[in-house]
Amino acid sequence: MRAVITAWRATVSFYNELLFSMVLCLMWWATGGIFAGLAIFVGYALLASGLRSPFWLAPLIAIPAGPANVALANAARQVARDRHVDRGFFWDGFRTHWRRALALYAVAMAIMALLLLNIQFYASQGAGLLQALAILWAYLAVLWCAAMLCLPAVLASLKGPTLTGALRTVALLAFANPLYGLVLVLLALLLTALCIVLVIPLPLAWPFLMALLGEHALMLLVERAGKKGAR
Repeated sequence: MRAVITAWRATVSFYNELLFSMVLCLMWWATGGIFAGLAIFVGYALLASGLRSPFWLAPLIAIPAGPANVALANAARQVARDRHVDRGFFWDGFRTHWRRALALYAVAMAIMALLLLNIQFYASQGAGLLQALAILWAYLAVLWCAAMLCLPAVLASLKGPTLTGALRTVALLAFANPLYGLVLVLLALLLTALCIVLVIPLPLAWPFLMALLGEHALMLLVERAGKKGAR
């Protein structure tokens, strides 16, 4: 239920700033987002060619998109809180975090590639216990996808974040709330499918919608953690 609330809040935030959101999406594509799109396209093409193809390398293509993702998250942080926002927040986020974002995404995408490699290895072992382990690695990959949704928001929100600190934060958020993470990824896929069905809005909606989803997820998880700590 909390994941549904998160997706709804992200959608409402997007439409509250519809035209501005589209402008931010274009800025994202132009400043590195194209690499994320290329990674998805290459990964899908390789996977469609067969499970034994090196599809697990595709996440590495998305590493240069890290600074653009954090820049988008910096603007999403304002929109999600109904604060004043302009393009300056995108550029401030890019200039402030681009080095950390590149390093962080290099590690994060390498982890994703290793998870996919393990899925490929165990799924190709034939029937038996070893093949069943592919399900476990797939489960971990989905949770890591949930962590990736929150990663730009975490980096944009922390003051002077360290590489290990940011990774530890998103890992704790995702793996401490596994059901929430699984449903959140499913809803992200649903919103992505909706953008694909609509065709034209895909490049003008999907990037910022995912950024808002990550920001609202982070807000909800932090709020929930605060309530638990106050008890």
